[in-house]
Amino acid sequence: MRTIIYARFSSTLQNSRSADDQVALCRARCVQEGWEVVGVHKDEAISGAAGIGEDARPGLFAAIAAIEAGGVDQLLTESTDRIARHQGDAFAVRERIEYAGARLFTLLDGVVDDITGTIKGLFDARFRKDLGARTRRGQAAVVASGRIPAGLAYGYLKAPRLDGRGDLVRGERTIDSDQAEVVVRIFSEYAAGSSPRAIAEGLNRDGIPAPRGGSWRASTIAGDRRRRNGMLQNRLYVGEIVHARTSKVPEPRTRKTRIRPNAEADWIVQPAPELAIVGRDLWERVQVLRSRHAQPDRPERARRPKHLLSGLAVCGVCGGGYTIASRDRWGCGRWRDGRGCSNNRTVAGRLLEERVLAGLGDKMLNPDVVAAYVREFHREHARRSAEVGRRRAKLDRALAAIDAKIARLVEAFGERGGDIEEVRAVLAAARVDREGIKSRRRDLDALSVLTLHPGIADDYRRRMARIGSTIGPDDAPFVRSLIDRVTITPAPEGKRGVSIELSGRLAGILALATGAPPPAEMYYNGGAGSGNRTRVTSLEG
Repeated sequence: MRTIIYARFSSTLQNSRSADDQVALCRARCVQEGWEVVGVHKDEAISGAAGIGEDARPGLFAAIAAIEAGGVDQLLTESTDRIARHQGDAFAVRERIEYAGARLFTLLDGVVDDITGTIKGLFDARFRKDLGARTRRGQAAVVASGRIPAGLAYGYLKAPRLDGRGDLVRGERTIDSDQAEVVVRIFSEYAAGSSPRAIAEGLNRDGIPAPRGGSWRASTIAGDRRRRNGMLQNRLYVGEIVHARTSKVPEPRTRKTRIRPNAEADWIVQPAPELAIVGRDLWERVQVLRSRHAQPDRPERARRPKHLLSGLAVCGVCGGGYTIASRDRWGCGRWRDGRGCSNNRTVAGRLLEERVLAGLGDKMLNPDVVAAYVREFHREHARRSAEVGRRRAKLDRALAAIDAKIARLVEAFGERGGDIEEVRAVLAAARVDREGIKSRRRDLDALSVLTLHPGIADDYRRRMARIGSTIGPDDAPFVRSLIDRVTITPAPEGKRGVSIELSGRLAGILALATGAPPPAEMYYNGGAGSGNRTRVTSLEG
């Protein structure tokens, strides 16, 4: 029995030897049974609900790939919860293993069949949810005792202690007097009329380290209004521990964790007057000012980016965003936002777009890019042709079955069948079904399929040549799908202005060939040996 062993543990807080212990147990079983071990794969500090893709669970992905390649009889693991703690993943893994002609075997359950896999998959997934509920309940108890289950806020130090039994008690905090002075300064300056940007600039100018090192930013001070984070909204500074402001929700397709704000009624608030740094009066003045400065939501701005390069331009010095600095000039956001970067160069938005579009049009006509487009075009044509063929064969089989049914009815009842009401009804229904299938068959034959022709490369070149000359508002989403980022750096010493580098997406043009939405990965090569970045031009400020 050719066997692949798989092991996993889920948290960085667990013993890193856990996976090795699982492998040792599985090897011992293989020796006992006389099974041949042909591979060992592990995932360490990865959740069982992370997914089964290569990026999420590389060990499991490699194990399944080896099984599907052939020459493997079973996947051996300690228990089903090592494979997955998500019902859909558990079913998908077992289905792929069985399709490859192998089996899933665990030390606790033996061969995992449909019934065992379904029941254990349900309990494994449920355990994960129950564990999350128990963790939240434990955190609520910690807050009720006046301790903090979350991270360390600026202005405080950890103060662990031993209880009467000698056990370590975590979550205690004490005020850091030096940082507390900075907190009071931030609140006082804001109450006096200074903006978060001006406050950050002053802190950076005075050389005061930011909470995580580096430079202060306005967002660190102001935070996000929906999630109620940021220093000016941290109620711990006024002596209140607030827990459960947000929830972590896994996104179903990618399994990435998204943070959502909870309703204020669901928050857990515990008074902690000994941790107050800011007086109540100062706190209230700041909150009143923040409410005055709040801008109403503008949903119309969320429909599409205001500018063609919004969110795509980055600073080549600090990696931060290049945004509108004044009426029609772009500059580094971190330089403007507290002098957190040395790049103070700006560039006219109109000139920036012109140069980027010109460079994009040139690079998209690179022979390698054209060849990639044509290859993807041909692959999509073959895929759609095969799909049409499968659907046509299915309709042909259904049509043949209907014709056979009508023939049997006519043969069985002959001419007298027309006088029997039930037979007439069955024949009428069968004929209606037959016409419906024929209609779908005709529609399928007329279905527009990508047409292969020798001028496809020329057609692509014509489309790309229009970039920069006829682009309008409706073309912006397509053009943005071709751009990954635009990197702007100061021109070399002794020269004015900035240099621009354009990074493009190969996936954008491949989506153009298939008609699918462009994904967010895969870069095209700007030229032989040049990588995915291409110098577009230099602009004088």
